[in-house]
Order: sequence, then structure tokens, then C-alpha cells
Amino acid sequence: MSGTTTIEDTSSQISFQYANECDLEIHCSPFGLSGLYIKINGTNLMGIGSTMGLITGSTKGLIHYNDSNDLIDQKYKLYVVVDDEGMLRIDFTKIFTLNKGKDDQKSKTNNGKSSDKVKPEKGSLGSNGHKSKDDGLSDDANAEEEEEDDGEDKYEEEELPTLIFRGKCPEGRPDNVEPFIGIFSFERES
Repeated sequence: MSGTTTIEDTSSQISFQYANECDLEIHCSPFGLSGLYIKINGTNLMGIGSTMGLITGSTKGLIHYNDSNDLIDQKYKLYVVVDDEGMLRIDFTKIFTLNKGKDDQKSKTNNGKSSDKVKPEKGSLGSNGHKSKDDGLSDDANAEEEEEDDGEDKYEEEELPTLIFRGKCPEGRPDNVEPFIGIFSFERES
């Protein structure tokens, strides 16, 4: 499908050029984690993740995006909301791996492009309605803190969602579902 789709929330408006139909399944476990599976119809793309929600069941919906590469070998942080009309919205915020310990390597995305993070204004609301982190440290202090790291890979995320799923929420859920988080990865089926 093509055409521009605009999705709004209380703090921002995001436009997407494409939307594909997909099937979504969530399986709640007794341990507090739920498995989340998405299959994008008509493609060999699928995704798997985990959430902290109490929803179980399957549904169909649309996944909105601007670049098809965002659906291939990418990792995301999820923010999941069920609205008053029983619609499920999942914001997919891309997570980038920052390789530490190599002077000649810059921070790169999975596509080999540089990632530039724009720091939101102090106290502003992000796309998911959360206030931006203000730890009171200057940029120099934050840089020094990062340099003290033990060389492990770091992760950095964008502020606005790269993808958004919207569909009817599965029936297997409590009456009042609080927003919850998760992680997710897209891959090609083999």
C-alpha cells in the first residue's frame, strides 16, 4: 500500500508513506513476559519480541513505515497502548548499536549510515508521552561518563517511532490495560 498516512498522539504528529497489512499474535506467559509475533502479509518478513503486557490473542492490523529497510534485521524498543476504543497501538523505536573501543569507527546503524541523535529540550515530551531524561549533567560530563565504560557495546535509540502498528486489540485482555514496554526484532524468514 502507498500514500501518506498521518498518525497523531497528544505530543506529536508523524507521517508515514507506506502501510502493510500484518498478522499479530501475543501469547501471555505465567512469568510476566508475553511473546509477540508479527508476520507482514505478502512478504517473507516477520518479527518476534517480548513485552510486559497482559494481552493474549491474535489480530490483524496495519504497520506504518517510511523505509522498507526498517523492516529488515532491525531491533526496536516497544511502547504499547490500548486506547478507549479498544485499538492497539505499538510504537517501534529503533535501537542502534554503538561499537566502543575503535577510534576509526563511528556510531553506525545497521545500514552503515551515521546515526545522529537530537537531544530533546529539557523536560519536553517524546512521542511516547514520556519526559526526556535530564540528569543534570552537561554534555562534557556525559561524554566523560561514557569514556569510563568497560568497552561493551552501547545502545542508543531515536526519540520518534520508526514504525507504528495499529489494529484491533485482541479480546484476551483485562478491562483496563496500562501502557507497557517491550523489545522486538524484524528478520527475513528463511
